[in-house]
Amino acid sequence: MKTNKSGRGTMQNGIQRKAAKLVLAALVLVLSGCAGQMRFPISENAQEKLVDQNINVVRITTENISQYRTPVFFSNQTQPANPPGDPAPYTYRVGAGDELRIMVWSNPERTQAVGASEGATGNVEQGIVVNEHGQFFYPFVGAIRGAGRSATEIRADLTKQLRTFIAAPQVEVTVSSFNSRKATITGVVGTPGPVTITNVPLRLLDVLNQAGIDEAGDLANVTIRRRGKAYNVNLKAFVDQGAARQNPIILDGDVINVPPIRDNKIFTFGEIDTREIPLPSNAPVSLTETLAEVGGIDRIRADSRGIFVFRRTPSTPQGFDVFQFNLKSATALVLATDFKMAPLDIIFVTNDPITRWNDTVGSLVAPLTGLVRVRAVVDSD
Repeated sequence: MKTNKSGRGTMQNGIQRKAAKLVLAALVLVLSGCAGQMRFPISENAQEKLVDQNINVVRITTENISQYRTPVFFSNQTQPANPPGDPAPYTYRVGAGDELRIMVWSNPERTQAVGASEGATGNVEQGIVVNEHGQFFYPFVGAIRGAGRSATEIRADLTKQLRTFIAAPQVEVTVSSFNSRKATITGVVGTPGPVTITNVPLRLLDVLNQAGIDEAGDLANVTIRRRGKAYNVNLKAFVDQGAARQNPIILDGDVINVPPIRDNKIFTFGEIDTREIPLPSNAPVSLTETLAEVGGIDRIRADSRGIFVFRRTPSTPQGFDVFQFNLKSATALVLATDFKMAPLDIIFVTNDPITRWNDTVGSLVAPLTGLVRVRAVVDSD
């Protein structure tokens, strides 16, 4: 029996289609087999192997929660925090434009107080202004240098020169209006611009409160430029932990910059709604609040014994501290409320063993079922 060329071509095309479909079925089988599961070991025995990977697991309990209420986290700053030192003692130096109030108690006629009454006890409406040359004029004495001096130094000089005209003069010198010394605040604040420096020392937090703290500003990465040098200041460490050095005194000429928040966020993965959640800069957020914000854990698929928070800390710069919560216990809900989140924390909820088994069986059965269906299609040709 002879077979024509057309018949052979049709048979070959059919074989090629079947082969292509078998290859497709094999590919589906391979891809289905590659579908992995995200999980993290729950038992202490299984977690012992993680030490070699620089992963330190901490089980949160009522005994140790006090150590972890305030988060200690690894800073992603390009440079470590190096706040400038505070001057000791703090001294305000008079400058051009400042207004002085000078009173000589031994002789009311020498009192320089425009609008004052007949004695040295009158109210001052305006004072003596230090001119552009840094000097001011006082009767009988003449020009006196004011710029660069403290009120105490001006008082001592004026007292010495008045002795020529007054026996034992009693002199008082104060700054009634501060106009010469300024710092500048820029970046993400309510009102950027100049800040007046006075004889009362202003700290960084005072300055930011005056300008208005913005939730979008990164208080952990404030920069202060002083006399050509940049300092990195973690003001959040002062607010959260009372680190006094991170709230320095602001001096004349300082330029303060508050950058926008870039890394102030946390992430959720596993048997929970996957999200990227911004952290507010003005108030700490607890693990309980975060879980509630994403709708809680999956009550069917999640293993409530395995609620993990991954955090990079100074003790594990190349790895993670992993904080484990067992939410099967009602007490753990209180612990999760006490546990505060840190920037770049990762919350991971592992899956339940039964769910894991069902997923494993499903991953094996599904490709086989697909292969049978594909085979049926192939055989139908």
